[in-house]
Amino acid sequence: MNEKHEAKSGGQPPVSFTIDGVEFTTHDRRQTAAALLVLAGLDPADHDLARVLGQGQVERRFADEDEIQLTPGARFISIFTGPTPVV
Repeated sequence: MNEKHEAKSGGQPPVSFTIDGVEFTTHDRRQTAAALLVLAGLDPADHDLARVLGQGQVERRFADEDEIQLTPGARFISIFTGPTPVV
């Protein structure tokens, strides 16, 4: 799937990055982890955001209020933290 989503804002050249393999582009290079999760259509109450390096190693897991400096090509994954239903 090769989707691309763009968030509009003024001032800086756009930066592209991925969350769960979906590409996003924004002009706001500093955003909270919660704002990025919302941009990806995820609920910050049930998800955390983590930055991924090279071969898929998780570099850092962010709290909702952590401010992230976005860099071109940055890769993030969401981690589900909500309740798991018992069947």
